[in-house]
Amino acid sequence: MLPANQPQPSVTPTGDSPGVPASPTSPGLSPSQSATSATSAEVLQEQQFSLSDAAEFDDGLLIEIAAVADKAAKTDRGAEATNGEIVIASVRIENKTKEPYDAETVLIGAQYGNGKDAQIIIDKTDELYSGFTGAIKPGGEAIASVGFAVPFSELKKVTFIVDPNDDVHEAISFTGTVSRD
Repeated sequence: MLPANQPQPSVTPTGDSPGVPASPTSPGLSPSQSATSATSAEVLQEQQFSLSDAAEFDDGLLIEIAAVADKAAKTDRGAEATNGEIVIASVRIENKTKEPYDAETVLIGAQYGNGKDAQIIIDKTDELYSGFTGAIKPGGEAIASVGFAVPFSELKKVTFIVDPNDDVHEAISFTGTVSRD
């Protein structure tokens, strides 16, 4: 059971919205070279969503993901085991709260099949990131595009874990089928 003072996420259907852009265009992103993984976070049943949903916490923090399968670029590292088959997840955080949100602590991970951890892709061209950096102003948003090594044969069930890694919000997950670009 979660403490009463922690905001609880709820489902916000995104319907037929175009989703999150595949490339980062928001300020406040950093091409951190460290591999970040949220797959160790335990996600409770009520905090598991489908890829077509957006999760909004009671305090107004909103998280959604758009994902597409692609081939790794020649400069990408980490997809050797999948012969360059990757999934790019664009994670969007919208801050509808009244305070700046420090997104630098957010951990993003992925699993496929029956819980196999996906290797994060390290991209030397700064198109893919391992997470966010800096704060998101109230009413603002930021997008981080993170690549994961996922074999195309496993695209029917991919789970992305987003762990705000703070004392306020619990880890959430988004599961679904990822389509090929």
